[in-house]
Amino acid sequence: MQNLPYEDALQRLCAVKGVGNWTASYVLMKSLRRSEAFPVEDVGLHNALKNQLKLEKKPTIAEVRAIAGGWQNLYAYAVFYLWRSLLP
Repeated sequence: MQNLPYEDALQRLCAVKGVGNWTASYVLMKSLRRSEAFPVEDVGLHNALKNQLKLEKKPTIAEVRAIAGGWQNLYAYAVFYLWRSLLP
């Protein structure tokens, strides 16, 4: 998995019954340390962006993608930072 292109690794994990994009992205982030992994559907990520950007409502998936447009290959680091911002 580590040597596969990111999209191939994501698709291979998503092919496992019961594994969706969020789970596959999380495995790629945490277990395989792929910095380009991006669980764009994550509710915590949406809440953190809402808080950090002082938005009136949580961003949509399309808005999250637009916000994160410049984070290529660093998505996982940004997600961990944003998740951490939710802690008291």
